[in-house]
Amino acid sequence: MDGNTFIRPWGAALLAVALCVSAQAQTDDGIESGDPGTGGRHTIQGRLYLPSGRKLDSRLSVRLSSIRGGEFSTLTDGDGNFTFRRLRAGTYTVTVEGGREFETAVETVDIIAGSRQQDESGQVYTVQIRLEVKRAASDPARPGVVRAPSKGVPAEAGARYTKALEASAAGDHKRAVRELKGALEIHPQFPLALNELGAQYMILGQLGDAAEAFDSAVKLAPDAPVLRINYGILLVRRKKYAEAETQLARAVALDGKSGAARLHRGHALIRLGRGAEAEAELLLAVKLGGPGVTLAHRYLGALYVERGDDTRAAAELEEYLRLAPDAADAPQVRAVLAGLKPGNKN
Repeated sequence: MDGNTFIRPWGAALLAVALCVSAQAQTDDGIESGDPGTGGRHTIQGRLYLPSGRKLDSRLSVRLSSIRGGEFSTLTDGDGNFTFRRLRAGTYTVTVEGGREFETAVETVDIIAGSRQQDESGQVYTVQIRLEVKRAASDPARPGVVRAPSKGVPAEAGARYTKALEASAAGDHKRAVRELKGALEIHPQFPLALNELGAQYMILGQLGDAAEAFDSAVKLAPDAPVLRINYGILLVRRKKYAEAETQLARAVALDGKSGAARLHRGHALIRLGRGAEAEAELLLAVKLGGPGVTLAHRYLGALYVERGDDTRAAAELEEYLRLAPDAADAPQVRAVLAGLKPGNKN
């Protein structure tokens, strides 16, 4: 990726867990006791379906995240149903961990601020998520994997790294961690293995361990922008936004033509409330193009919604839908578009 021969490109699942932009948020006094959610009265409920269309007959982990509300998790019931309550208006990301059998699934839900009566009584937003069977390691739709470089890496360490990739492709992330630790015991100066170890820990939800692995990888290869992007994404997820922005700013300095670096730095800047800088980075990501350009339009739209700049928000969200008409969050984006006031410019 970007000319770095020792970096494994990110999978869609790892990107998705970190890219969530809030549209609006509201305060709510007098909330009921118990699970506080994000302090509102709205509900997101959903159901998981198998590729055949029938209901799920096992329990899977579901995460809900947003910019201001943090992250929550729950398990589906035996029929694949899940519920998150007491939510404010805003944009939420629902992430389903598919385990060994299914791909991780991600949906975006926009809870739109309505009338005072609607916000006080609360609204229910329903999502239906169709799970996809994990692709084989040879599937061309999967992100590419760069083989471990032979120079300076003992054969046994390289072999254990390869076994880790195979285990990950099979959904056995704990085994992948064991193989990567074995590779690093043989050859500690192995940035590719450290980067992959961070990715595996992130999938497993062990964010502290992932941070240590990414930090070590960056120290071994400080001029590799993709390593800093990976680390920055993790730091955003850990709510260490200033540290994330530092890593991503360095990635931009190392490779100013990297749309991915611009996109993720824009995300970190949004989290820090530095909207003008975030806008500049996201616009550059659009100009540079690449796989992240579609998401850049999505996040620009959310940024403009927060500003109340309905005209520009509509333009960005319409472009997002043009590029990704069948996106999982397309219905929610269309609902946001329907609520925007034409001609409202800041």
